[in-house]
Amino acid sequence: MPELIFDILPSSEEFRRAVAQSIAMANPVDDLLELAGRLREYEGKYGMSSAEFYRRYQAGVLDDELQHCVEWAAAYDLFVKIRRLVEASLMRAAIQPELSEVTV
Repeated sequence: MPELIFDILPSSEEFRRAVAQSIAMANPVDDLLELAGRLREYEGKYGMSSAEFYRRYQAGVLDDELQHCVEWAAAYDLFVKIRRLVEASLMRAAIQPELSEVTV
């Protein structure tokens, strides 16, 4: 995932340009793979699936060490959102040719 790192606070115009460039360079499949790697690290470290962790995190039933794993929860939430985006895009791409054939 593109990251914006500045040594000094940029002007608003420089910041807008950097954000636009990051968005243009973003690839949801690459982002999904990177997030999956992060989730595997958390799963290995804590011995539970991200889905189970997130369910228990949302319910507030984790022990104190895990209840404060906001980064894991955020990574899983973003993973699910990007996965849905990619799945929806693939479904549209799969259906689009069929619709074109019908209208011809």
